[in-house]
Amino acid sequence: MPRGGGSYRALANETNYPYIVELPASERHGLGAALNRQIIQFHKTRHVQLRHGRTIVIEGESYFRWCFSDLATARAFIEQFGGELLQKS
Repeated sequence: MPRGGGSYRALANETNYPYIVELPASERHGLGAALNRQIIQFHKTRHVQLRHGRTIVIEGESYFRWCFSDLATARAFIEQFGGELLQKS
């Protein structure tokens, strides 16, 4: 059974920003410090505010979400880090 975790802000980001990228991560280790730094740098170099979505746990697997206002940036994120673009319903 899927579970979502996160703050009101994370849910608001997912509501307000149409392009959500979901990236799988180890529940125990998260994304790791090096990958976190790379993701922060990705946002800084594009002058895009980092907007987290919720952390979703499905059958022991964690998925972290990032929210973007435009499709081009979301696709660039996927190209660099992997993950899946979610379709909003």
